[in-house]
Amino acid sequence: MQRLGFRIPPIGDPKVVMWLHASSVGEVKASVELVKRIKSERPDMFIMVTSMTATGREIAANEMPSDLVLPLPFDINWVIRKYLETVRPSILVIVETEIWPNLVLEAKKKGTKVVFINARIGKHTFTRYLNLRQLSDLILRDTHVLAVSKKDAERFSRLGANAVTCLGNLKLDSIHVADLHDRKEIKKALGAENRPVFIAGSIREGEERYVVEAVRYAKDKITGLFSILAPRHSSSGIMLTRLLDNAGMRWALKSRYDKQQADNIDVLIVDTFGELFYLYGASDIAFVGGSLVDSGGQNILEPLAWGIPTMHGPHMENFAWALEVVGPFTLKLKSPEELGKYIVDAFENIEDNMAKAMNARGVLKASIGTTDDYVTALNMLLD
Repeated sequence: MQRLGFRIPPIGDPKVVMWLHASSVGEVKASVELVKRIKSERPDMFIMVTSMTATGREIAANEMPSDLVLPLPFDINWVIRKYLETVRPSILVIVETEIWPNLVLEAKKKGTKVVFINARIGKHTFTRYLNLRQLSDLILRDTHVLAVSKKDAERFSRLGANAVTCLGNLKLDSIHVADLHDRKEIKKALGAENRPVFIAGSIREGEERYVVEAVRYAKDKITGLFSILAPRHSSSGIMLTRLLDNAGMRWALKSRYDKQQADNIDVLIVDTFGELFYLYGASDIAFVGGSLVDSGGQNILEPLAWGIPTMHGPHMENFAWALEVVGPFTLKLKSPEELGKYIVDAFENIEDNMAKAMNARGVLKASIGTTDDYVTALNMLLD
């Protein structure tokens, strides 16, 4: 009912209301520190957060100093008007790529300032909106766009936004730059402290066979190789087990794993949640998935935060902002079939690759601090 504008709790009569919309978990997490800072500087501000997913709303309720957390209303003009009349936001802050026409247009009609933060727009989405230039111009005109990269800023400008600034990516502030002293203990906990470790993180559908073929190839070249495979979705995990069986490789599931099994397996399959960042720390070489097939890539900053040499495929459209920061220090595959050779080469040239990865870690540390710029920009719009 709340998505139709009913059963919205009364909010009293606060002087300033910020409505922040973060589509799902990634967008919510990217915004946590920003909201904390805004709330600490403006404790009287009422902050309502909307998110499309239940998990996103749970994180917003538990980790943000939010006053009200709701699902995003249906993008129907009368529903949006009902929300706006109930909440009366001074400013509508939309995280990343969520462009809801009625939400933006009705907010502007009410005199609400509309700001897109951490704004990015992928190649395919940009092309689609470019074909609807009159509509995009109507939506984006008189909004404020705080973009992740120069390329994203240029795309928003071409779509009709007339107040565009490039501030960098909030997610850089949400990446924990790991303590390198923890790596040894993480490896030891897996029973792999004396073995070379390769990890493939966020493996997407369609990448499974390439990863298994690569790991099998690398195993024959690298003595004692211990591989960790972390699928993005459980269906890929099932596919991985079948492919590994067919390849005659020994594997175990992380949820049932004990380090005493380490000498008896070649591959550890991650079927648990929330451990990928930690497990990157156990590796010597990392591959980040979603990049061998046209899925837009995944977050290459996580292994690099450990100073781990990191490789990825050609499809990194959704993380172009990350490549702008660390691209010179990553290993780029041109095709899926190259993965096995790249793994072997990366181990054979481990010192050079470690130096690159540590340079990336240094750049990442130096890039942290974008939250300050976003806080300043929002405060200027609020004053």
